[in-house]
Amino acid sequence: MLAGHAGHLPGSRGPVLVPPRGRLAGVVRRADLYLYQTIRSSAHWLKTERAIKVPLPLGVKLRMWRRGFLSESVALYDLTRNDPADYLTDYQRFVRCPRINTWNGLYDHKMGLRAFLLASGFRQAETLAYLYEGRVLADPFSPDARSIQPAELLERLRGEGSEYGYVVKPEDGACGQGIFLLMYRNGEFLRQRGPDVEPFDLEQFIRDLAAKPRRAGQASNATLIERRLVQGAFWDRLYPQSANTIRLLVLWTPGEPLPFIARASQRIGTAHTIPTDNFTGGGISAPIALGTGVLGTGRTHPVKGQQPGRRFTHHPDTGAQLAGAVLPHWERITDAVIRAAASLPFNRMAGWDVLMDRDGQPVILEANGLSGVDVLQIHGGLLTDARVRRFYDSFGVLGRRRHPTVR
Repeated sequence: MLAGHAGHLPGSRGPVLVPPRGRLAGVVRRADLYLYQTIRSSAHWLKTERAIKVPLPLGVKLRMWRRGFLSESVALYDLTRNDPADYLTDYQRFVRCPRINTWNGLYDHKMGLRAFLLASGFRQAETLAYLYEGRVLADPFSPDARSIQPAELLERLRGEGSEYGYVVKPEDGACGQGIFLLMYRNGEFLRQRGPDVEPFDLEQFIRDLAAKPRRAGQASNATLIERRLVQGAFWDRLYPQSANTIRLLVLWTPGEPLPFIARASQRIGTAHTIPTDNFTGGGISAPIALGTGVLGTGRTHPVKGQQPGRRFTHHPDTGAQLAGAVLPHWERITDAVIRAAASLPFNRMAGWDVLMDRDGQPVILEANGLSGVDVLQIHGGLLTDARVRRFYDSFGVLGRRRHPTVR
């Protein structure tokens, strides 16, 4: 019970306990934030559903909406045959999960997370330039960081002529959106996204960023240019033209001394996703056995990409083995993400994306406090694991009612 003083409210028959003014203000602020998060998340949920074009009978859609699933997830998790109660729902993820972490801001901006990871001793890709409102900050994480003119940046990139190219990405982007590979070949800059390679005017790109209107809720049109990482031989054999990353969902249940890895999958790019391994864009997801690092059968998104709903024991473009292959340095990978997650005790949940470099060292590319779970749950519901269920239940994410399988 809140400590306070007795008072009377209009229409009441007796005294009620009124919290002290400061504490009452705090209660109101928390309630107001809770309401705002619910409205904002619910609006995003509805907007996402309207954008999805999945051919399902209206009756099935209505039943699954009541259970908190978007139409896309019905197809993604095959919920007409699998038990919906085994899966974290879209409603739970959009509306309830955002309240788990104390501060997701660190994950929302790559510059902030990269600074934290570098300070904590984790290897990172070399950031060559930070483009912000028409300005160029060269080597932002170096003692020699300085502002330069766009022409000087172009001259530097031409002079280095990186064999592997450069990765250009929005500073606050997610899901591989807006990322492309920049190369300098035969006297000109080239841009590659997917199979298409085209001439690219980098100087005009910088001017366009400065002039581009900001999106709602976006701090800026800030962009990073980084040296492309060279991945380890195992991952290069899977598909050499994309960065093939590992997604690990790490959870930290209140009362437990350390976080734990709930689920992991290996993402592999295809000719349609270069230079990323974007699952919704046509990439492949293969489950990883947490105890051994052994890969399972790869799958593509059932309704998106160029080869929807396919299963692969071998990569369709390279022939590299997927099912049964053992990830090198698996313990090194899991140790890195557990240490990174444990360094953020104010946050309890994140999806970590890791690339293994050619030196056998894990490089954390990014993390997301409200990580998408499609690339994980396509291989089975997260809630079949009692430890995972206990985590979500401890934050009030789960309802008590279990729904039968929809037919």
